[in-house]
Amino acid sequence: MDSALQSMVLAAAGTGGPTNPSSRYYGFAVEYFTRPDGLQVAYLQRRIIPQPDIYTSLQNYVVVDGDRLDNLAAKYFGDPLLFWMIADANGATDPDELTSQVGRTIQIPLASGIPSGARNG
Repeated sequence: MDSALQSMVLAAAGTGGPTNPSSRYYGFAVEYFTRPDGLQVAYLQRRIIPQPDIYTSLQNYVVVDGDRLDNLAAKYFGDPLLFWMIADANGATDPDELTSQVGRTIQIPLASGIPSGARNG
């Protein structure tokens, strides 16, 4: 495998995951697939989204025009990269869907209440 590509996958293309503790992929293994032509392709191990009811709710939040999950995560958790906690706590596979409807009520989870294993399903 091309070493530059491998370095990028291992660094999660600049996001810090899977080595950044705030990443939802923290601790996940980098796996390799060998194509029929012999080229190795690196990818991150599959992540299973946990059931929303494992999260402790901090509060309900009513979406207003212009809301984004990264901004809400920065406001409530102090880190915009933790947007995935809000998505998981609401059972969302598409994070943008949560803030697309003004007036929708979403759960803001208690960050310290994220159960161990929530990252790995």
